[in-house]
Amino acid sequence: MPVVTKCDREARLRRKLVNNEMNPFADAILSSILLALTPFIWFFALIHDKLMFKFLNNTYIYNVSWEDPRMDQRVFKLDESDHIITIASAGCNVLDYIIQGATVTAVDFNSCQIALTELKKVAIIHLDYDAFFDIFSKSNMKLLQEVYPKLRAYLSQPSAEFWDKNVYTITSFMYSGTSGNMVYVLFRILFPLLGLGFIRNELIKGTSPEEMKKQITKRSYPLRYLAWFMDNVLLRFGCCFAGVPERQMALGFHRPNNLAIVTERVLFNTDLVNDNYFYAGYFLGYYTQQNCPRYLKKENFAALKKYLTAGKLHLVHGTLLSAINSVTSPITVASLLDHMDWMTDRQINEEITHLINKMDPVRGKIFWRTFADDVHSATLQWMNPERVDDSDDRVGMYWTTWIAHLKNFEIAYEERVDTKQSKGFVSDFLTGVKVVTFPFWKPLIASTLKVSGHAKDMESFYKYQKDDYDAFREGLLHARPALMEAFPLSKGGNMVWVDIGGGTARNLEFFTVEVIRKYFKAIYIVDISASLLEIAQKR
Repeated sequence: MPVVTKCDREARLRRKLVNNEMNPFADAILSSILLALTPFIWFFALIHDKLMFKFLNNTYIYNVSWEDPRMDQRVFKLDESDHIITIASAGCNVLDYIIQGATVTAVDFNSCQIALTELKKVAIIHLDYDAFFDIFSKSNMKLLQEVYPKLRAYLSQPSAEFWDKNVYTITSFMYSGTSGNMVYVLFRILFPLLGLGFIRNELIKGTSPEEMKKQITKRSYPLRYLAWFMDNVLLRFGCCFAGVPERQMALGFHRPNNLAIVTERVLFNTDLVNDNYFYAGYFLGYYTQQNCPRYLKKENFAALKKYLTAGKLHLVHGTLLSAINSVTSPITVASLLDHMDWMTDRQINEEITHLINKMDPVRGKIFWRTFADDVHSATLQWMNPERVDDSDDRVGMYWTTWIAHLKNFEIAYEERVDTKQSKGFVSDFLTGVKVVTFPFWKPLIASTLKVSGHAKDMESFYKYQKDDYDAFREGLLHARPALMEAFPLSKGGNMVWVDIGGGTARNLEFFTVEVIRKYFKAIYIVDISASLLEIAQKR
């Protein structure tokens, strides 16, 4: 009889985990539960984003920055000459960049995230290391309440107003904010209920990483049930609390086992005991001196205090676009986290266009993470991005990571424009009537035309619709805006545009006249309908 080794058991568990393998009986029960939950999941999907945006400017969502700064350190190689623009989130990675002496512009649409980051900044400047560590690692809220009057004097008014209301109500930084509340339920309630509370106990004991994996391997069924729950229930009902909108989740819904894969990555590919502070902190409710973010380590405190006192951190409440437009010195690094997963093609193109204009043309680089398997937007693809090795990522939540160097761009970026096509309900209604009744009056119209064949059929159809053609069809051609956002512009210009079936030349109106003249030496609109080309000629 073959001997089953520890390695065999671990490999088998990892395979079953990532493939959602269950025995037939368990699979039938869980499938029935999922079927019963389907109406609730459908309804929650309708209100998901509305609920998430209700949190904005009322509380912070992220109590911890969920991007691994160790990857950033390896890729950016920051020094005092760098200027990095990024999203504030919980301030963890912002402060990590400051350690290297870089100037950081940190922006957040949620004023409460700015308040959290600013409190950390002020505490570093005005407290000693032991007090700072005790507050932000051990969640010593009593100490924070004692020193808060001193810190408040250095906070901006919006941040002071936020902490005036919350400094006496938050009981733990680790379990605060909407994501912190959610992970408390997951790590401190659900894990123990499923027989996985031993992980926290082993972390408290300071067990070895090898022993931790050995103990985890023994709990195959609880771990697989947990993974099933997270993928089929938590991913739907909990992501709004984690600040993940529907648009971003849609990038990974083709994978049935997203969080099962994350679980496998974290438990078997990272060191929970000594290194992966992201998850160890949530299990324990605090960080240890050994296993914590770099900004909480004693050896980095002096550098943080020095650079923050020197004004290296600039906090902006607003959109990333507003922050980009506000900077006055060239940006060398744009660390955009995963926020472009949320955005439309138009928004991405607009943001990248403004960003490029403010970046150092030689040193500039754009770095982002995504829930998608590949580059998910043509606007990003035209930057010739390189995939970043993320094998050492301790978070495990992102499927790919990318970096693009400005000096390698071959495509020019220009904003697209919107032109109002609508002529109102009456016009749309009359055009619709013409379309529907066309078979009845086609013979009459055709008899007045000199062309023949297919051209005659098309001209019969379009001749009396031409003036309202664009307004009526604007709502039907849903892919056109995305296509025009993806339209690449050569840096050198001298382009020739041949628009087959271009009709009224509506496509040209996505560009300003200045952009058209700058990049195109000739434009040909080809269409079989002379009436539509009359409108094109007027344009």
